Amino acid sequence: MKSEITSTEVIRNTSWPAPLAYTLLLLVYVSTFRILATLPLEFLHQAVSTVAIVGLTLFYVSSLFLKLRKNHLTRLDLLVWSFILINFFAAFQARNVFGQPYYFGIMAQRSVLLSLSGMLLISMLQQRWITLLQIERAFVWISVILLIVFFYFFLFVNPVKFGDAEFVAYSPIRGYRYRFQFALVIMLLFYSLFKFSEKRRPLYLVLIIAILFYLIYFLQSRTTLAVLLITLSIYFYRNFSLREKIKKTIIYGSLVFLAVAIFFSLGMTSLFEKYQVLYNNVVTVFFGESPDEASSAVRFMELNVALDHIYKHPLLGNGFVSSQWNGGWHEILGYFYPVDIGLLGNVFVFGILGTVLIYLPFYYSLSWSRNIHTQDVFYKTCEYMLLFFFLSMFFSAVNIRDSSSILFLVCLLYYYRYHFTDAGQITIKHHE
Repeated sequence: MKSEITSTEVIRNTSWPAPLAYTLLLLVYVSTFRILATLPLEFLHQAVSTVAIVGLTLFYVSSLFLKLRKNHLTRLDLLVWSFILINFFAAFQARNVFGQPYYFGIMAQRSVLLSLSGMLLISMLQQRWITLLQIERAFVWISVILLIVFFYFFLFVNPVKFGDAEFVAYSPIRGYRYRFQFALVIMLLFYSLFKFSEKRRPLYLVLIIAILFYLIYFLQSRTTLAVLLITLSIYFYRNFSLREKIKKTIIYGSLVFLAVAIFFSLGMTSLFEKYQVLYNNVVTVFFGESPDEASSAVRFMELNVALDHIYKHPLLGNGFVSSQWNGGWHEILGYFYPVDIGLLGNVFVFGILGTVLIYLPFYYSLSWSRNIHTQDVFYKTCEYMLLFFFLSMFFSAVNIRDSSSILFLVCLLYYYRYHFTDAGQITIKHHE
């Protein structure tokens, strides 16, 4: 049995005034997507995160107590808590393998509790304190403001002045560049693409061009661009007929070819040469050879280090080491970050068993999404952003730093499937 959404949410009066609802949603997005983590606002980030972690923990402990009294635990409860416990288990495994005190491991993983923000929103939606429309609008405005901030830094603030700050990276090929938390910007790209496909408004086209320019010219992340291309290709395959695919391929393929030809005719080939070197090094690593580029060479080295330790602890992993304990990974294994090596990084930290469990939210999200057929743009945005995270985890273990963002989207999909479609807010068509 499948359900098809044929209309959008009916705007309802909520118990909370709009300013209060949007203020809370702002705090939820800022903390859940760690927006301040890679901006020069470290103190504010720590303050907001700490308040959010404490508040979410108190909320969910009390909520869980009531659910246990009513014997009303849901599959989502079990899924979220298993996801959190897997991350906390990594702290204990680091004690067994490397001797790191439990305290450091738990504190290093404390941000995983931000995953409870999705549960908070579900509770508030059920109480009708906020609406999905408000969640959608808050996402759009925060994402647009964030994109403007990113452009401001890239255009007017020299990254060299920040030295060794976490949000600035350097490589001989790409030079100095900012590394901001851009997950919401990727979501805005999906949202704008789906909106433009639906309404053809010029504003969404401007956003699409601006985000693509930011990703290609400023960010220059080969993993992000590769995963984005795969995600959009899946969307293209799933949502268009053969005739539409051929038509759109000819139109957009011609535009891309024309743009590339113009750049080459003007002699602006340096960007293409950069990407040629970057992707050539990826191919070199894939075939087991040592690449010329520094960052690719480092990943090649990290790969070999990880394989040695995975062989020693394949099932339960090696745990997660805090940078606050004796210099972190640098002092133990040299230059090594599990997040750099994707799926193997997850196996290194969580083991084979833990990695399988970490992928369970994606499995259940796929199951839920198969039961919903809708043209709702925000729903599709959440669905394909989750797919983007899933594919990214094969190349970069983004779940280690973005676990709260992933669970936030999982919770929204769960609400669409089990509450939104059954609440009488939309028209449902049933068919076998």
